[in-house]
Amino acid sequence: MREREPGKEIINKGELYFLWHPGTENTFSGYGLTTRANRKDFMVGVLMVDRPRPADSDWLKSVEDTFGDYLLVPMTESGERGIVCQMQIDSDSLAHLHLSSFDKTAALTDALKPLLDHPPNPSFFLAWDVASNLWKSEFALPSELPPELRAALEQSGYGCLAVETNVGVIHVCHAPDNDIAGFANKPVSLQWQLVKMPTAPLLRLEMKIMDQPLNPFKFESFLNVADEEQAMILNHLANQDRLYLAFYGDDLTYHYTKTVQHDEQQWQQLDEIVGAAQEYWQQLPTDKRDFDKAKADFMRWYI
Repeated sequence: MREREPGKEIINKGELYFLWHPGTENTFSGYGLTTRANRKDFMVGVLMVDRPRPADSDWLKSVEDTFGDYLLVPMTESGERGIVCQMQIDSDSLAHLHLSSFDKTAALTDALKPLLDHPPNPSFFLAWDVASNLWKSEFALPSELPPELRAALEQSGYGCLAVETNVGVIHVCHAPDNDIAGFANKPVSLQWQLVKMPTAPLLRLEMKIMDQPLNPFKFESFLNVADEEQAMILNHLANQDRLYLAFYGDDLTYHYTKTVQHDEQQWQQLDEIVGAAQEYWQQLPTDKRDFDKAKADFMRWYI
């Protein structure tokens, strides 16, 4: 396999890169297509999991528990397998992503193209480790909460907050350990709502986990269109085809994450109610605007 001359890099969406082993002629640990123009730190593709030995069954079980379904595919003539996944590449390791002109490049690119529209659930953060001379991976999901988020949940108690992460917007869901244990493999229903309170509009996402069909566990997320950070979260959610529900138990220890489809119809609904919320906010007298009061009143009157 021959490496293409670097030159000045112009990166298109859907460009095929290999996770190269520096100093070798044809050794790599995976390959993927870029998902964003002019960036190669986000890709979808295949990461080798059977090197130097077959993937550990406990690790595969943890992948399933965290992300749900996964797919293993052969990557070498000897049968070594890779996992189909999303990849986020450490910035210090980008130099080890290489283009290649070997004869199967076009076929691999065509085989991976459907992943651009339908990315797989498993998502990994990847970095080249000089000490071990290997690509190292970890789940690209939060396990330790940032101190400020932990403090907010400790103060508010059980509930749900939407936060920006390296894999998109994640809903951090704080619930009792016993309830979280019952959420596994249960369906989730989603509903976006605009609630026009006297002091502010509330963008409310209601998520029902059907652990008990007659009495499902309910999480609510409230977002403020007038807050710059939360407006950015709403913008990302309006283009995010999956919602990630990361469950943290009684002592705020991470349990696992559920992924839920967030389809185009929901994006369109969210776009519409965001526009209506912005219009309503502008109509309110400046001295009457108070999102925190609107949320507190809603919780007191309707919950």
